[in-house]
Amino acid sequence: MKLFIYDHCPYCVKARMIFGLKNIPFTLITLLNDDEKTPISMIGKKMVPILEIESGKFMPESMDIVQFIDKQSSPNLISKEEDPSLLQILNQARTPYYSLVMPRWVQSEMEEFKTPSSRKYFQNKKEQMIGPFSSALEKTKEFKIEILAILTEIENKITEKNTWYLGNQISFNDFHLFAFLRSLTIVKDLSFPFKLEKYTKYCSEKSQIPLSKNISI
Repeated sequence: MKLFIYDHCPYCVKARMIFGLKNIPFTLITLLNDDEKTPISMIGKKMVPILEIESGKFMPESMDIVQFIDKQSSPNLISKEEDPSLLQILNQARTPYYSLVMPRWVQSEMEEFKTPSSRKYFQNKKEQMIGPFSSALEKTKEFKIEILAILTEIENKITEKNTWYLGNQISFNDFHLFAFLRSLTIVKDLSFPFKLEKYTKYCSEKSQIPLSKNISI
């Protein structure tokens, strides 16, 4: 199977996680961010992740991919238990979160941004969402304060003896939370609360997805 992704993309992180957790071999392919033709030829629109299950058969949507792969082999890893309040917290974090990570993603060495045109494409698209990247970077201190308050709220929901967010079995919450936290590891000098830092490193190890490299801005 082939999984088409962007390295920075939180939804792609979710899809990648299940392969690492279950040690299922696959081919990881990173598309250039301005490559519209490839994903449109597969699923009719520009989005990732896309799983090529077999030649010419494609599946989009990160959590659909997660559930599909989990069912391919026993035992199934994912608990049906879920905390809906976590998604509410993550949704509340959208403004400081995207304002911190997007201007740094585009300056990273990630494969999807290896050409000037791919960087320009991303910046033009995302500045329509959050405003000028330069303005977001100027407000880094303010956004860090906001995101740390949210991280502390999540920290307070985690029991230290638990392996995963809800206990000792992974749930959908873990896919959403690790994707969120992994993105934030690109931000220089953003220190996670103790339990969240431990959790993030654990998820990275178990899913075989390295954390992002800090951008020195």
